[in-house]
Amino acid sequence: MEIDYGKWTIPNGWNELTLKQYQEIERYYSDKDKKFDVRDVLELFTDHSRDEIDQLPIEFVERILGNLNWLFKAPDWGEPKNYTEINNEKYIVNIQDRLKVGEFIAVDTAMKADKHNYAAILAILCRKEGELYDSKFENEVLTNRIEMWENVPVTKVMPIISFFMQCFMILQMPSQLSSEVREAINHIRNNIETLHQDGDLTKRSMKSAMKKLKKLEKSISSI
Repeated sequence: MEIDYGKWTIPNGWNELTLKQYQEIERYYSDKDKKFDVRDVLELFTDHSRDEIDQLPIEFVERILGNLNWLFKAPDWGEPKNYTEINNEKYIVNIQDRLKVGEFIAVDTAMKADKHNYAAILAILCRKEGELYDSKFENEVLTNRIEMWENVPVTKVMPIISFFMQCFMILQMPSQLSSEVREAINHIRNNIETLHQDGDLTKRSMKSAMKKLKKLEKSISSI
């Protein structure tokens, strides 16, 4: 958009939004106490400073915001998948091998520092075929790889993010089920002990009930 006060380029759709910009949007809107400021939004979508934005006519700002209407339309992320192709290179999340210690620690550290840092997660887990996540990769490749992912269109990486979320849900479901069953067993145990204390359950009946309870606990140990 050419005007007297310079050239202002903004994304025209989800396919032009970089992963870095998407992360910044998530960070901005995750702060529930933060009041909306149009200058924050323009800083996210342009490479201009706050001082430059302050000098813009209101009419021009309204024109820019009008070109961001696509933000209110849900994007089509596509089906979850464990790979993508960037600059004719295929980057894959290895689903055959279990997560390695180094990968787990690196991802855990990145997530604790910033839960919106998808670029770091992808750089760690979504690598070229045959690449190992080791000290050499961490020292010589990781920084540039994160920068690469930050500049990839968000529509290209969201199927992989969806894949990660899908895997997380699959892993969480058994864990949650086990937790709920154990909670129920503890509740039953407390009821049995209360009934025995109140004299409503004989010692023999209590012993039998506790034996069955232990069998139930053993049966869910594999969940």
